Amino acid sequence: MNKKLKSFIPLAVLLILAYIILSARPLGKELHFVPQWTIDISRPTKASPETDHLFDDAIPFKLGQMLGYFTEEGKVLFSSSFDYKATVGSACYAPYSTHSENIAVYSPKGSRIAEIAHTGFPFFTDDGMYLFLPGGSSFSRVGDDGAVLWTYESYAPVTAFATSPAGCAAGFADGTVLSFTNDGVIDQQFAPTGSKYPVILGIAMSASGSMIACVAGQDRQRFVLAKKAGTHTEIIYHEYLKHEVTRQVPVLFSGDEKTVYYHEADGLGVVRTGSHKSSHIALPGKILSLEEAYPGGNVYAFSRSGDDCTISVIQPFDTHAGSFTFSAASAFMAVKGDALFIGRDSSISRLDIIVK
Repeated sequence: MNKKLKSFIPLAVLLILAYIILSARPLGKELHFVPQWTIDISRPTKASPETDHLFDDAIPFKLGQMLGYFTEEGKVLFSSSFDYKATVGSACYAPYSTHSENIAVYSPKGSRIAEIAHTGFPFFTDDGMYLFLPGGSSFSRVGDDGAVLWTYESYAPVTAFATSPAGCAAGFADGTVLSFTNDGVIDQQFAPTGSKYPVILGIAMSASGSMIACVAGQDRQRFVLAKKAGTHTEIIYHEYLKHEVTRQVPVLFSGDEKTVYYHEADGLGVVRTGSHKSSHIALPGKILSLEEAYPGGNVYAFSRSGDDCTISVIQPFDTHAGSFTFSAASAFMAVKGDALFIGRDSSISRLDIIVK
């Protein structure tokens, strides 16, 4: 071996070591869905005095023809079957039919606590109780005692509706968007326009009530983000969608109001409310619900195609971190803290999300 080659070998080794050190990258962390427990909810369960203290943090469910409440630790506190339809909130539930003239309201423990003495279709959320009136163009806010607090009547059918701690927002078939305070005062009113057919197919109102987002129109459908500006409403961002949906779709503001998510034909649209940066994430099937783990945390999308149900995890602001698919005739998704709860036919399972 000549002297030139001998002197080159140490230099080559140093270059290789330097390349390895400088080009090294940590392995990407993976998302893991870790099962914690599975409970059976096929049989009715009566509330017990020994579990009264657990109802404050109970999680409501409606799965097939069963409804009830369970804990994060996997204990069914109360469950009951219903014949036709039902609405379930964290504070109460109500079974009903299409011809119910008096709708009984029950506590999570199964005791009757109020009656809505009107015909209609009740809708309960964590933000309040509402009743959609026959004809589809009017709705009322209902108090804890079942009494109607206020009513809004329109000539156009309500095609999208959402609640928030600040009140509620409604979209109509004629393209009108309205938001209401909890006292029934109209807070915002505008019409996105820009499409041949102006129907509102999805809507959300931010927690503060300052912003409204909606999926609007047919034939040049678009996503619209609007913000309250003094006594009027200003559209601060809009985007025409490449492919259109013809059904009602979920829209969700993050709890910190920095991001809004909406279902579009090819999956999930995501928009930053401040910078107006947008992103599009391909997801399978029809997205039926969107849930956020905590303000500014992961968002979970529950989508369905036939009996195939998919749960997708979106990390802020637009990273599709992972997903899994299961088959079920009836299913639901609930989120509390960092825990994910999946209802599947006659059982509910808890899955914890771990990144490692």
